[in-house]
Amino acid sequence: MSDTIILGILLEKYNNYKKVGNCIKLYYPYNGVKVNLYFDGYDKNYPSAFIILVANKSYYITSFNVDNFDEKNQYLDKIPDPILNLIKDEDNKLTSFYNEMRKRIKEDDFQDTSYSKDIVFNNTMQYNKNKKNGNPFFHHVRAVKMTSEHFKKLFYSMNISKEKLMKIQRAGFTIVTTNDLDKRKDFHGELSNKGILID
Repeated sequence: MSDTIILGILLEKYNNYKKVGNCIKLYYPYNGVKVNLYFDGYDKNYPSAFIILVANKSYYITSFNVDNFDEKNQYLDKIPDPILNLIKDEDNKLTSFYNEMRKRIKEDDFQDTSYSKDIVFNNTMQYNKNKKNGNPFFHHVRAVKMTSEHFKKLFYSMNISKEKLMKIQRAGFTIVTTNDLDKRKDFHGELSNKGILID
């Protein structure tokens, strides 16, 4: 199943529920890990997707770019070993994990929820409060040159192409993310306000 189809399925399911401030959520167990996938179209030009994995009182959150499911998500940055050991294949890759996720996205029902009321989301935000990773929402653009390390992180975690990230970088800006839902902003609108045209 191509990544374009995955994005199309997520958008279709989200549009069936679509309420302001809401998201859709898919939950399923995988090898002793509770998998929670969240998706929303808060910014219709750049939909947001992230997963929260829970096992052994550990919480792990990462955003991902659904346009390049295979290429971008074979490795989960800074994932705790107790969780990684439960989801990786014998060859230390995550092929089976992502194949199962594709299957679930296609076949399972999502639930309509809101971030503010979702217990797993709020527990994870508390668990990751002082960590640099795990900020799933766009906050603002800053007039500072984007480092190559941050470029790579954004490419893996946001639904933005390399070409668009390069335009932002060349314009002398970087992207700041947040885990605070109240500080979330519309990415496309913010770029337009700053005069950064990337379409």
